[in-house]
Amino acid sequence: MRLKNLSPTEKQSTYLLLIAALFNGVVQSLGQTQDIIARKALHAQDWQLMLMTMIWPVSNFLSIWWGRIFENSSHKSRYFLLAGIVGRLSLVYAIWLVTMNEYMILLALVFSANSLLIPAQNRIYQKNINSSRRAKVFGYTISLGMIVSIAFTFIAGRLLDINEQSFRWILVVTGFCGFISCAVLSMVRIQEPLIQRDITRKSMRHQLFEPIRRTLTLLKENKPFAAFERSFSIYGMGFIMMQPIIPIYLVDKLNLSYTNNFLAKGVLSQVGLLLLSPMIGKIHDRMHPFKFISRSFALLMVFPLLFVVSSLWAGSSIIPVIIVFVAYFIFGVAMTAVNVSWNMSSIFFAGKEDASIYQSVHVTMTGIRGLIAPILGFTLLKLFNITAVFVVAAGFLAWAAIISYLDYTRLKYTEIEILK
Repeated sequence: MRLKNLSPTEKQSTYLLLIAALFNGVVQSLGQTQDIIARKALHAQDWQLMLMTMIWPVSNFLSIWWGRIFENSSHKSRYFLLAGIVGRLSLVYAIWLVTMNEYMILLALVFSANSLLIPAQNRIYQKNINSSRRAKVFGYTISLGMIVSIAFTFIAGRLLDINEQSFRWILVVTGFCGFISCAVLSMVRIQEPLIQRDITRKSMRHQLFEPIRRTLTLLKENKPFAAFERSFSIYGMGFIMMQPIIPIYLVDKLNLSYTNNFLAKGVLSQVGLLLLSPMIGKIHDRMHPFKFISRSFALLMVFPLLFVVSSLWAGSSIIPVIIVFVAYFIFGVAMTAVNVSWNMSSIFFAGKEDASIYQSVHVTMTGIRGLIAPILGFTLLKLFNITAVFVVAAGFLAWAAIISYLDYTRLKYTEIEILK
């Protein structure tokens, strides 16, 4: 990326975003290792894995309230620091971590902080980075973060195979790096006028329900954005319902070591994010969001189908492992596109409005499917088998791809209307 082509504000913001991404890469690795640590080191039960999967999306319910607070704040940097202290430095407690329940509390703090950080970062991109290169800059931050994430994940796997109890110190390092990332983001000066604080005292009822009312109004008035959220909700059902089942399959059925688990989940699955994020970000800038996510969901559908294929060779020691590795490589490519869209598309639908509000709604919507999808996956596992979970998940992803493409054919001429 040629930084000399950026304005002074863009250049400074991009530098800080890249530095933050460098340290956040360690935090990103937690998403690839948390369930394997839970199953192997903390001996999590099936129902605990289900609850752990629900923590991330359910924590996102907080996003519409965080988004409201962030929108009205004249000192936005303090919220990055708050997220860093509460949602990152809290991982230092891992030194004394013993039970799975304690682990889930720590994860709840981490993901609750994310519900603030994601819409807040979107505001930086919207106000400080030109729309013609916004997703491309985002792609570079993702690639840089992935270099760190892949390296840290592989090292963590090796350390855990040597000493399983080292997961505590891995979490401590993750917490410190996460705090540094938040501190760097707090240094970004968002290019918008200082907000005149509303000193009018609002009732608790108003503060609690007003963001919900505004969310429903936004979805009602912005039909394309509501359709986008519907597509992502269908995709999310398929994606989230697999999450509590995957560690059971990898640990119990395939008996993979920490190194091999992390090689699949934390290395192969991240190769796409590392190598393709800038290119896919550029494609996203030039393609209609519905067409983009339709293709992304269709490719992601291959992932659970390959898990089904791998189960056909259950008696073999190597064939299902190879198929799973291929599945994670394809998963990485597909999720690179989904990740760009998940983070950037809200800005498209926001137009000239505050993108942090749209992204907070987008993040909060994950909480709704997060309450349902893990329970559905767990129920299918108990009533049928692991294969049934992956088949149904593939069906949701196919449905999301089809309905997104139909939305594209219906709404592809509405870009100008959205941006007015």
